[in-house]
This record gives sequence, structure tokens and C-alpha cells, in this order.
Amino acid sequence: MSERYDVAVIGGGIAGLAIAEMFARAGRSVALIEKNHALCQEASASQHGWFHFGSLYSIFPQNHFLRTLIRNIENLMECYAGFEGMNIRIGRNGQLAFPQNLASWLRDQPIEYLLITRKDPDFDLRDYAGLSNLGRKIFFTATWEMAVKQFISRHNRFWKYDWRGKVPASEWIPRAGWLDYSRDVMTEHDLKDISLSPYTHKRVVGYDRPMMAHRIIIDLTRALLGAGGRIFTNTEVENIEKLPSGEMMIHGAGRSVRAGQVVISAGKWLGRFLPRAEDVKVVASPLLVAYPAVSEHHFVRMTPFVEKSVNHIWHEVRGRRYSLIGGGYYADPNDAQAVARAVEDLKRMASRVFPALERARFVQSYLGYKTEVTARPGERNYQYFIRQADDNVWAVVPGKFTLSFSLALDTFRRITGEEPARAVRLVPAEETQAYLDFTEHARIVMENTAEAA
Repeated sequence: MSERYDVAVIGGGIAGLAIAEMFARAGRSVALIEKNHALCQEASASQHGWFHFGSLYSIFPQNHFLRTLIRNIENLMECYAGFEGMNIRIGRNGQLAFPQNLASWLRDQPIEYLLITRKDPDFDLRDYAGLSNLGRKIFFTATWEMAVKQFISRHNRFWKYDWRGKVPASEWIPRAGWLDYSRDVMTEHDLKDISLSPYTHKRVVGYDRPMMAHRIIIDLTRALLGAGGRIFTNTEVENIEKLPSGEMMIHGAGRSVRAGQVVISAGKWLGRFLPRAEDVKVVASPLLVAYPAVSEHHFVRMTPFVEKSVNHIWHEVRGRRYSLIGGGYYADPNDAQAVARAVEDLKRMASRVFPALERARFVQSYLGYKTEVTARPGERNYQYFIRQADDNVWAVVPGKFTLSFSLALDTFRRITGEEPARAVRLVPAEETQAYLDFTEHARIVMENTAEAA
């Protein structure tokens, strides 16, 4: 006899967890089904702890990326205020504040942007490989200054915005224009532990923040269990059967679950459950873990030449501070040579930027995966994606860890036509231990420093 639920969510990454929690919070019976031994062990474990408020996407000429990310902030403050750890608040002056406590989701340490100037060797037109590369350099040389001005204008609007106002931030900030431009937001950089010239890089303090992903995962799991949701780990789904009643039967690993609605949030495995597997695109991006930390700053080297970008966020696990380094390097995960080149390119760039890297106790790379779904005519892909794959079956991808909250809200609204519940009930954190594990980078640090514990 199978168990029956209102909603079954396949895939226990951050997106599946957030969606399951949202439905359970609203009083639906929910089963969250995960093939691994714990939740959030694949893409959600390999992300590098960067909570996107839209600062990075302020460089894009389009408004919709930035609007989506700022709307996500509004969604968090509106629908996740019941979590003590969700520490985005509006201060007395109308600006965002990030009070810190032991459960805080975000650290109040802005990520800085080091924007290259046209004096930087990246723009040297004598250094190019092929005519297409030369054309690309000429284009970026001509347009970069305009892009930087837009970036600065949007940052000025963000820092000036009063979050108590009637016009939503997601509508007002992205519409920044030339009247919002001021060089006051741009300063000389004085980051002493990196090899980036202050003569060719200007600093802008961004509004993105480092996040404590494991605290977010713990809290969402506490709320899911507190609302009566069920979690089935070590359960790989083999197939989904449509019953004559219109309900769905999910079969896998010795367990069958019957559900009125099925939401599939299976990341890079999503293609297994769609009629057209080729609609799912997966890319692999390398990240470097270095211990001890090679810089005390959170920053991004911003350049139009993505292959020469680099970013750094430091984290800490059990008293050990370490670096997580990424960049604009990616490859088809099925192409071993391309993946190896991406890893080596990142290592080469990191060696140029971080002098302390050669003195690190260890440096280890791993791959993060990003899943995208090809848009159909009339569909909008604003970083996250919701598609009805069949009657009572929905496929979703979050785009970014950050956007799982907006994804959960919009998935709930689209399926039910209702507004989400606001109140949450949290079980003690100890009750989540059977379902959780560490992020990939924290696990690497603990494994490589075990003898010092």
C-alpha cells in the first residue's frame, strides 16, 4: 500500500527543499524525495556561498536579471520573516540591515567589485587570438565605460533607496539612469593581499553578501518537519506513473508514493523526467578551495572578458578559515578535456592574483554544476524556471541558490492559485541531523585538516 500526499517533490536540493517547505507550511501533505544520503548534496553543496542581491547583474544592460534578484529580497522579507536566521531587515533610516546572531543566513560583509579600467592589459589590442577575438576586444573597449557607468548608477540607487517607500525596490532600482551616476561610489582599491594593480582597477562596494548556506538549509528543513512534511533520503526515483484517477505514482528504491501533484527539481538529472531530455543543459564550473585563506576580502575582479574574471569569498568551518575561488570558467561536463582546461585556466588566474596561494597548506579543485532549461516561445527564464511537463507534473530549476525562495513562492502560486502562508513552525535543529551534511568546500577542508582537529 503506497502512502498518499498532496504534493511530492523529487530532488532534495535547495530548490526542492524550499518548494516542499512552502507547500507544507500552507497545510499540504508533502513528501520530499532525495536519492542521496542527505539533502542539498549536489549543486546546492557545491555553490560558493554568494548570496546575490543583484549587484553583479547591475553590469548587464537588461533590467530583468536585476529586477528578479531584487524582487527576491522583497519576497524574503515578506514571506520568510518568521525565520530568525533570515536576517535581512529594514533599519531606522530605511536602509537594509543585517543583524548578526548564531543562526544568521547572511554575513554583513559586502562583496566588493574591482572594475578594470581601459588602461588594463585586458584591453591591449595587440594581444589577441584570431579575428573574432580582436573584434570582441574592440567591442568591449568601446562599450565598457558605458557599462561601468550603468553599474555605478544602479549601485547609487540601491544605496539611496528607502525600503519603507511605496515604490517597490525591484521597480525603482533597475531603472537607474545617467542622473544617478556619481564617481563618489568608486574609490582606489587598497587590498594588500592580492596582485591586482590599483592603477588599473577601481573599487565599488557591492550589495551582495556572503551567505551561510548550511544555516539556510537547516532552517528550511526545521520548518518542513515542523509543518508535518516527510523526507525520504536514499530513495532514487525510477519512474513516474500516471494513474486513472489523474494522480501520480512515484516508484523508486523499494518505495512507492502517490501524489496529487509532482514537482521535479532534480538538477542535472532533470532530463530523465522530461519528454525532451535535450531541453536540459548542464555546465560544469570549477572552484578552488585553499587553506588557510589566501585573502581576507570578499571581491570580484570584474572585466568584460569573462575568462579573465576571478572572485573570492572566504568561509570558516570549525574554526578554520579558508578561501573559495571561482571565475568565468565552465565546460561541458561530458567533455573531460574541456573540463580539465577550465580547471587549469582557473588555477592559472588564481596564481596570478593571490600571492599566498603558493604557500597554502593545500589547494583543491572541485566542480559545481548549473542546470538550465531551454525556453520555449512565450516562456520567460528570469534566472529560475517553472514548466508544466504533464498533467499534475511540474519541472523547475532555481538558476541560483539565492533564487530558490522566489522559485518556491511562484511554484506554489502557479500550482494552487493561492497566496503562501507566512507563519512557520520550527522543530529543534537536532531533529534535522539525520537529513543533512556539509557543503562540498567545508567537507574538503575538514578532510584535509583532520589530523589537526
